[in-house]
Amino acid sequence: MALLFDFCRLLTGIVFLASAVSKLRGRAAYEEFTAATRALAPRLPARPAAALVAAAEAAVAPLLAWRPTALAGFCVALGLLAAFTVAMAAALRRRRRVLCRCFGASTVPVGPGHLVRNAVLAAAAATGAAQAVMTGALTGALTGSAAGSAGAPADLGVAGLAAAALTAGAAAVLLSATGEIAGLFTNTHPRR
Repeated sequence: MALLFDFCRLLTGIVFLASAVSKLRGRAAYEEFTAATRALAPRLPARPAAALVAAAEAAVAPLLAWRPTALAGFCVALGLLAAFTVAMAAALRRRRRVLCRCFGASTVPVGPGHLVRNAVLAAAAATGAAQAVMTGALTGALTGSAAGSAGAPADLGVAGLAAAALTAGAAAVLLSATGEIAGLFTNTHPRR
């Protein structure tokens, strides 16, 4: 169970950290993300919505890094994924062509592959949240005991943590490239 919990923490944290960094790495990247936000959620004020999303994404990884706040990190991730999925599904339903700026510059419009990616990430975040509740990750924060405040469970060991980190890193890379991978097999990728 400790391996699954750490895998979910690492996968969710890596994906959201990469997403936040891709949006905040420069003015041009942030403006492109703001434009994509405006296109995905035209009824919302784009600048405040983009700022809120970037800040929330940036908060996920640090929340997941400390065991007593992991549940909060998973909940923030789930809230973001729900909002992203609703906005993407609405764009697809209305047949709007919106470029995905989830992980920076992309020429691939939002498509079904992005919804699948969000479902996989939501499953990982929900599993991690359930693990946090079942294993008492909150215990240290609520009772002040040191047992629940450790960053990683003592029984996982270096090899287990390394396995979780490598697997989560590989999965994060694949998930962040889902749109581009799907674009190779569909006609949504622009022709050159």
